[in-house]
Amino acid sequence: MYHKVAENIIQAILANKYSDKLPTEKELVEEYQVSRNTIRKALDVVFAHGLLRRVRGSGYYIIKRPLQSQTVLNLSIGFDKNSMVSGGPLKSKVVKFDTIQADENLAQRGNVATDTRVYRVIRLRYLKDRLYSLEESYFPREVVPFLSKESVQSSIFSFLRDEYQMTGSTSENYVHVNKLDEWQADLIGWQQGERILCLDGINYLVNGKVFNFSRTYFVYDNLALYYHTQNIDL
Repeated sequence: MYHKVAENIIQAILANKYSDKLPTEKELVEEYQVSRNTIRKALDVVFAHGLLRRVRGSGYYIIKRPLQSQTVLNLSIGFDKNSMVSGGPLKSKVVKFDTIQADENLAQRGNVATDTRVYRVIRLRYLKDRLYSLEESYFPREVVPFLSKESVQSSIFSFLRDEYQMTGSTSENYVHVNKLDEWQADLIGWQQGERILCLDGINYLVNGKVFNFSRTYFVYDNLALYYHTQNIDL
C-alpha cells in the first residue's frame, strides 16, 4: 500500500501540486485514507528518491530544481523512472513486443545467462506529444511469468506490482554515450552513427534476481540528469 501512496505523492510533486512543503502527516493520512505508519513509510520512499528535504520539527520540504528551464530526469527514482519525468507521465508507442533469447552481448548488459529467454519491449516514448526517448526493455521469462499487449502500453512496473506483487529492491544505472545503429536512427529520425545519451539500467528483486534490464536513448532537448545522495560517515 505505501508504495502506491509514495508513487502518488511523487506524481503530485512532479505536477507542482505542492509549491514548497508537503502537508502534515495528519493531513496526508486524511487525504489518502491510510494509517500514519503507511504515510511514514511512503514519505521514507519519496525522501530516498531525492524529492524531499527533512527539517526536524518542521516537516518535509520540496527540493527545488535549479535548472527550471530543463527537463529533469531524476535518477534517484529507482524503478520505472521514465513514468516519473517532470511534466509526464510519458505516453508510449510500442514498436516491438516479442520473446527472444539473449545473445552474449545482451546477456552481459543485463547480467543474465546467455540464451536466457526474455520478453523484449521496444517503445517510443513521448512527453507532451514530443518524442522523449527510445526504450529497449527486457524481462527474463523465468522471473516475469507473463506480460500482455495491454500491459506494455503503459507502466509495466505497475502491472507487475499489481498482478504479481513484484517490486524492485535495488537498481544499477549507467549513463553513457552510444552510437546509433541503423534501425535506432530510423525510429527517432537521426543519422546512423550519431552519438546519443543513453541510460542502461538493471533492476533486481529482493532475492537478487534480475527482473528487468533496459537501455534508454534520450532524444528530448535540454535534458538534465539529477541524483540524490545522503552523507555517509566512512
